[in-house]
Amino acid sequence: MPDGDAAAQFTQLADLSPDTLLDELETEFDGAVPPQWRLVVERPQQWIHAYARLLQCVWQEFHPIWKNAEGLIRRETERVGAALVQGCAEAILQGLSERFRLVDGSLRLPDPQGETYALDGRRLVLVPVVSGPGASMFALDRPDLVWIGYPMPGIGRLWDTPATATASKKDPLSLVVGQLRAAILRVTAHSLTMGELAVLLNCSPANATHHCSHLVDAGLLERHREGRHVRISRTERGEAVVGLLSQARAVPESS
Repeated sequence: MPDGDAAAQFTQLADLSPDTLLDELETEFDGAVPPQWRLVVERPQQWIHAYARLLQCVWQEFHPIWKNAEGLIRRETERVGAALVQGCAEAILQGLSERFRLVDGSLRLPDPQGETYALDGRRLVLVPVVSGPGASMFALDRPDLVWIGYPMPGIGRLWDTPATATASKKDPLSLVVGQLRAAILRVTAHSLTMGELAVLLNCSPANATHHCSHLVDAGLLERHREGRHVRISRTERGEAVVGLLSQARAVPESS
């Protein structure tokens, strides 16, 4: 993990030597740099500066969310620590992510290379990631430790501000179907697993399943299987309801 704050990292990146970038590209692609990287090879300094500016813009927008996540990160640290003290490490590993599977004492990660690693006495560090439910980051080949990044539970509550809560009371869709079911209908424009949906809405999978079942019965959602997972998405009727009630406006009272 890099040391220092984000501003220091951006400065170091902007000052990076073009030769360093070119050497890393040569190493990464065994000397055969693919076509999509040719413009970078031709103008490495320009690319470095543009990339540093892009990251600065992204961080400027994301920084408030990161600051708001401090309490969640602290609670997640306490949760994992308490589980380890109580000898419940297996339960923690099983619930890290929909994309991870614990099978016969081995944690299977979504790695396209399919390598197998053993801890061999190295520490295992779990890193809650302030990101969406599909987050998956890991470093398995360090000599001192193995770290695995996973979606931080309860990430959806970072967007549950007083302003959004007030707005939901005036939201026609929430008034008709309820706040949680309105949120479910809005986020299922693209299909999600029940676990992904629960993370986005900051609720338990059982609670999400309960509300989704009612929306399925009403013909607003539909289920379909993809491999091991059952995914859920809006139907045409659900699209129509969301579109109609999202366009609705309150009628002002006459004076």
